[in-house]
Amino acid sequence: MVTTVVNKRILPWDDISYVENPYPWYQEARENYPIYKDVDGTYVITRYEDVVKFGKLPSLSIVPPDDVDKGPWGVLKDTVVALDPPKHTASRRPLNKWFTPKLVKSWSEAASEYAVSYIDNLSDGEIFDANMYLGVAPAHKAMCKALQVPDGDFEPVIFCMHKAMAALSAVAGTKQNEEATEAFNYLFERIKEMMQWKVENPGNGLADALLDAISAGKMTESEVMQSMVLLWGSGGHNPSYVVGTAVEYFAKNPEVFEIYKNEPEKRTTFISEIYRLYPPELTFSRYATEDIEIHGVPIKPGECVKFIMDSANRDPLVFPNPDKLDLNRPADSTQHCSFGMGIHQCAGQTISRGVIETVLNVIAEKVKSFTLEGEPVMDNSDRSRAYVNLPVSIEKEA
Repeated sequence: MVTTVVNKRILPWDDISYVENPYPWYQEARENYPIYKDVDGTYVITRYEDVVKFGKLPSLSIVPPDDVDKGPWGVLKDTVVALDPPKHTASRRPLNKWFTPKLVKSWSEAASEYAVSYIDNLSDGEIFDANMYLGVAPAHKAMCKALQVPDGDFEPVIFCMHKAMAALSAVAGTKQNEEATEAFNYLFERIKEMMQWKVENPGNGLADALLDAISAGKMTESEVMQSMVLLWGSGGHNPSYVVGTAVEYFAKNPEVFEIYKNEPEKRTTFISEIYRLYPPELTFSRYATEDIEIHGVPIKPGECVKFIMDSANRDPLVFPNPDKLDLNRPADSTQHCSFGMGIHQCAGQTISRGVIETVLNVIAEKVKSFTLEGEPVMDNSDRSRAYVNLPVSIEKEA
């Protein structure tokens, strides 16, 4: 198959109607422009089979060429989100052993304890921000337990991550980049203080292991600080959006909440469908390191390829009734793309899944019903989604 490449913006990144509902544009792109060249020279991929196949190519690098501006996220250049093998493997290996299923279960206990306490202290009908207190806070508590660091101040951390994520948009400007830089400065300053606190309060957590790696000459202080910022800073962003989306869905579809509560065997499918339909991160980009060809289109070294996971997740050729949350979708059916592809799949997905499952199980046990108490306030872009405020009230189980 040879595709004629158009040089125009099929997906209008900065159009508010696109940001709010990109799915009609995705459909047109999948059907008529499976690969197209955007006005900035980026090649855009929208079909599931292409995202899965080409998103894993070893010759596509996560590292931008030297002449490409790294933006505010360049401060994390020595972490797993910015390295290719073998450096990526070396950077990820020390973290993997801290996020085994057994340990994640232990870290998630902090999320459970917080969610139980918070719900127990609510009154029926009391309005609260479900994103902040059932999503952000439990996830932050779990990550802090893994790191063995103080677990307060989750509110400024998540708002810093909103600003950081905005800088990843295809149309991020000076304002977004300046705000993201300020956000990273705040996070690095907090981590600097935290590392000093850890020296004075040693333990046996992940932060201690990272500090030991400095002493052993296995990591530099800069590398450890970057890894700490990534772990501590971003730990609440993605899982909070998934929990928030689930809560909003339960409020709008109480019959589904009843199924979730009373048929535990459906819970894994529900969470998978929420991830598929409402991913917190919508795209990822890679750079060609050698000549490659996609659908007959030659791509040269240094050129960028953007993969739209959000579009792939709703490809009707792969997912029947793609816009429907289907609790009967076979467990062994094709997997969604929401964690990325290949070696650069989300490094924190194990703890994210653990926290989400734990919090939703607490909700199923403690909450009888949700009521949406106003329109959610969102912080969405072409690149990511997040709740700013999700106002709900609950009726608790007797």
